[in-house]
Amino acid sequence: MKFIFLISFCFYSRFAFAEKKVLLTPFQTNIQNCTDKKFDVLKIDSNKKLYDALDKFYALATSETLYREVVYTQKGEERKMKFEDGVIQIFTVEGEDDTFKLLSSEKFGEKKEDYQARHKVRSAEARINQLLFRAEIKTDYQKVKETRAKQVIMNITWSDGQIKSLSIEFSGEKKALSCIQKELADICNCRI
Repeated sequence: MKFIFLISFCFYSRFAFAEKKVLLTPFQTNIQNCTDKKFDVLKIDSNKKLYDALDKFYALATSETLYREVVYTQKGEERKMKFEDGVIQIFTVEGEDDTFKLLSSEKFGEKKEDYQARHKVRSAEARINQLLFRAEIKTDYQKVKETRAKQVIMNITWSDGQIKSLSIEFSGEKKALSCIQKELADICNCRI
């Protein structure tokens, strides 16, 4: 009697503990439709996690800051830095109405003579990092273009450490994945 009970228990428990079929969310399904079949989408539930997974899967070739606007405090003064079209502009924030007054402007991207001092910063990204060194950042908005392995081009819009939009072109496969953050939800659409 115990033997029959044990066999029937084993038989029915096998069905009770069977693996559940993994269901993907619409967000994950759109990502899976556009990415490499080896790309694991199960743990991705936000644009930030998608970016981190893509960063590990496709090696970075180049990165270019297209636009950046930062409001920060440095040495007790509130300032605003704006980078666009190779020009870095620094503004001071004045008055109670928070008006901006241009303090300085630097142009990058032009060929300069090699005889200049070695410590001269030659890239805009390095100069931005130098300007923001030891600054207390209040807001940071930037647009970045990244070229990655397997002909993947990513355009990312960051706002205070969060990804507001993420556009990924899989040039070799003629697919594109567009992701945005709408209110608190992350939404992705795949175009084939």
